[in-house]
Amino acid sequence: MPETPTISHTLFRGTLNVSVVLIGLASGIAQLTGIPLRFAQWAFTAIFLACLLYFVVRLWQLAFVVKIRELRSDLQDATRLLTLQQAGHQHYLDAIQRISDREKPLFLETLEVLVTIGADDDSDRIVEKRITTPEPLVTHRTMRPIVPTDTDRITRLDEISFKTLRPVGGTITPLPLEQSRLLRVWLIFDPAMTTPTEWQVEYRPRGLWGPLRERGWDQLVWEDRLPTASGTPSAFTRFQVTFSFPDSDQPPSVKERQGYGRFAEPERDPRGRWEVVWLDEKPAGRRYVWDLTQAVGGR
Repeated sequence: MPETPTISHTLFRGTLNVSVVLIGLASGIAQLTGIPLRFAQWAFTAIFLACLLYFVVRLWQLAFVVKIRELRSDLQDATRLLTLQQAGHQHYLDAIQRISDREKPLFLETLEVLVTIGADDDSDRIVEKRITTPEPLVTHRTMRPIVPTDTDRITRLDEISFKTLRPVGGTITPLPLEQSRLLRVWLIFDPAMTTPTEWQVEYRPRGLWGPLRERGWDQLVWEDRLPTASGTPSAFTRFQVTFSFPDSDQPPSVKERQGYGRFAEPERDPRGRWEVVWLDEKPAGRRYVWDLTQAVGGR
């Protein structure tokens, strides 16, 4: 099997071939037409410069090809390394999720959720306020923010402006565990909770209530599946949701399909927005489905 010529052989062989061809053509033409010696010298000088230019161009071209090959090889190596790192990172995330799914909450908790239906996609907002009572301590936990699920688009923490607040006694570090249609967040408390602690998360799920604004009705689902280590069906001791609607001539309505909890009548807040408060004082690990209706276009 013949050896593949090196780049240097290719460079000099190509330049030599071009030089021989040009010189041969020029000599033949000079002999046939009887060109004076002075013009022949100029012609050979031009041929020499053309060969030199060809050599420089080919040298640059081959250097460019070599650099492209090196970059392509580096890119392949980096891609393989990144793939291995991503696979290892995903193993860690999967392990954390499995541990979290098996671990029963060592706490009791009151939860108040403020659901703000904006006048447009950018003003949709969720605030979850919690008071957690550790039994005996809480170092971390996971949660799923309420995000739109009617598309296949991946949702990221930075896209919903996810924020945490622990007013007294430490910080909360949020880390994404699952970034898909169903976003999942790992919250690390530093220091660990050992006494009743107030904290909250806030985020802006852009377009969450777009269907409600367009057609006048939508629904919200909440899964309360946090059986505690003590055997109670829910870690929640009190669960309240306040639905805040834009100003309109007609009051909105909210109904829970199974009749869980109780509602207050719609009232206007100081800003003129409608508020509907729902409360379950005895949560029991239920699946809540709220049906929301409002006037389309603020009428």
